[in-house]
Amino acid sequence: MDVDSSVVSTRQVDVVPLHGTVRATAVTVGTTATALPATPLSGRYAVSIVNNSTSTVYLGGSDVTAASGYALYKYDSMDIDLDDETIIYAIVSAGTADVRVLEVSSYA
Repeated sequence: MDVDSSVVSTRQVDVVPLHGTVRATAVTVGTTATALPATPLSGRYAVSIVNNSTSTVYLGGSDVTAASGYALYKYDSMDIDLDDETIIYAIVSAGTADVRVLEVSSYA
């Protein structure tokens, strides 16, 4: 197959960096529903939640229970596109768990 070297294909790619704020928070979750985090980052658009413990953490709304929540198993994580008006709560069935929350905001 012959290639015509006189034909040049160019493609322009614009890379536009995101500007904003990143905040990491450690939250101790117990047997009552706990907000992740207690106060959301203003302008938040994404959240990463890490269960930094050996206990299963259950996620949901303010009425979350171990029976109804979404299970985040030991050392598991999840990423969610989430604004600053939506709050995720966590609970454990017994004891406490160390949960880490990383939030990303579109505001500098």
